[in-house]
Amino acid sequence: MRGTILCWVNDRAHGRAALKAAAGLSDRLDLRLVLACVADEADARACRDPRRREGAARLVAQLAAEHGLSDRAEVRPAVGDPFVLLGQMAAEEAADLIVIGAPAARRLRRSPESRLAEHLESATTVPVLFVAERSGRRRLAPRTARR
Repeated sequence: MRGTILCWVNDRAHGRAALKAAAGLSDRLDLRLVLACVADEADARACRDPRRREGAARLVAQLAAEHGLSDRAEVRPAVGDPFVLLGQMAAEEAADLIVIGAPAARRLRRSPESRLAEHLESATTVPVLFVAERSGRRRLAPRTARR
């Protein structure tokens, strides 16, 4: 039986990093890839606005095309509370893994993504993988042992 990765994508650097990581995992492990774009809206009337849903659909289709995934990734655009919708999507898609982009590590503790992780921990048993965006800083070379 083929497993499923659910990836929350958005147009930010950490959303693109999550997409890239999820696509790589999907390729290497031969897993089905579902891309979820949840446009966060607090106003219930705005959630029913078809233009919001169409915008989310266009964004996820554009990101899939940019990463060469249009022919193999499934897309799930939605408008509403990501805290609720991602858990629902994971259940509906029988996801084995949820991949979420995280801003630079120094901001993770107070980010919406950390609150989302706490929510998903109680809402689903599906493991969540956070993918950190690249900070743009050079990595230091590893230290070598002195002789």
